[in-house]
Amino acid sequence: MHGVLGIIQMQDRLLMIQRSANVRAPHAWCFPGGQIEDGESQEEALIREMREEILVEVTPGRLLMTQTKHNGALILHCWSAEIHTGEPTPNPREIADIQWMSPAQVRALQGVLPGTTEILDAIGL
Repeated sequence: MHGVLGIIQMQDRLLMIQRSANVRAPHAWCFPGGQIEDGESQEEALIREMREEILVEVTPGRLLMTQTKHNGALILHCWSAEIHTGEPTPNPREIADIQWMSPAQVRALQGVLPGTTEILDAIGL
């Protein structure tokens, strides 16, 4: 499975979500994102996922890194993105909470999804 994550920064803060009780890895904190659908580019998936999860319109920036998990069963493409319309608002079907956090806060956070701090390391945050 291929997925896409949005790494959205505002000044020295990162946009983090807490997953709802209704999705895989319930209540875990992570970057917003999801599965790339058949026929979608990574950029199209990023735009759609940000719209669905946090109700904003984004402009994709650049591919920051690719993370392979679960012996290759999951490949996550991590993209920078900029919000151009809307205020991040949780879609309650998928998201329990949204917070802007410093990289240090993310690193200290209990319940962060495995692999999140490795993304911070790889992109130099």
